[in-house]
Amino acid sequence: QSLVVLMDAEAFVAPPEAPVFEPTDEELADPLSFIAMIRPVVEQTGICRIRPPPNWRPPFAVDVEKFQFTTRIQQLNELEARSRVKLNFLDAIARYWELQGANLKVPIVNGQNLDLHRLHKIVAEEGGYDQVTKEKKWTHISRLMGFTQTQIQSSCGYVLRGHYERIVLPYEVFIERSKNSPKGSPTKSLVGSPEKGKVGGARAGDRQE
Repeated sequence: QSLVVLMDAEAFVAPPEAPVFEPTDEELADPLSFIAMIRPVVEQTGICRIRPPPNWRPPFAVDVEKFQFTTRIQQLNELEARSRVKLNFLDAIARYWELQGANLKVPIVNGQNLDLHRLHKIVAEEGGYDQVTKEKKWTHISRLMGFTQTQIQSSCGYVLRGHYERIVLPYEVFIERSKNSPKGSPTKSLVGSPEKGKVGGARAGDRQE
């Protein structure tokens, strides 16, 4: 085997050095003609280097008075705002569970971290937890979350509902009750005591809707 490697190394032929061209000012006065002139040589190597004269200063070729182009609208501020809203939501729900004595652990669904903010937003857009559950739309929710048909058929909607009920719903109810509480009055947690130290993970529950 070592002999074969040695023979291959001896048979190796290094590629030729890339040619270097040093055109004059006169040749660079018509760049396309110069490129056409060196083309037969460069085609043999596939690459070359063109070194202009030290004093070569090509003129600015764009007429700034007439040059126009169409800009693309890139709504970077909206992207930043959406990211900020998502981060604020995740921070708030994590702090809520911390006050309940548990650390929020983002569930894994089909090998990926569950996007709790997106789940919260989609359920709200579909009418909220009560309406989604009443109308048996959790399978539809899983489609809107981007899960494949195979994943949906494997009780994905049931899993999403379970995570929503354990993690997101208590926080939503707490926020809603806080808004409706008289100013200055304490608002108690509306969830049962979670297992010490964590919240999230899988749990058996109702049948998939």
